[in-house]
Amino acid sequence: MSLIQNDLREIRTIVHSVVQEVVEPLITPLSNEIQVLRNDIKEIYDMLSELQSTKITDKEFKKRSLEEKLLTLNAELLAAAKQADISLPRN
Repeated sequence: MSLIQNDLREIRTIVHSVVQEVVEPLITPLSNEIQVLRNDIKEIYDMLSELQSTKITDKEFKKRSLEEKLLTLNAELLAAAKQADISLPRN
């Protein structure tokens, strides 16, 4: 038995309707959850990366001038406030 083009079209239509009615409703919520997880992972990665790039080592910090220490602390404070989504008062 061989299939003709019309048979293939009907099979394609049936498969397409089953995918739309059954499979897509199952996949869509999972797709949304995966996107949310991706965003969370990216945010965590960005936070860790930022923390690592601004990490202060005791030996390094002690050798700096007072002005450099204050500027470093200010940068750390601003980074922490940004992560916490807090705006700090500026004078």
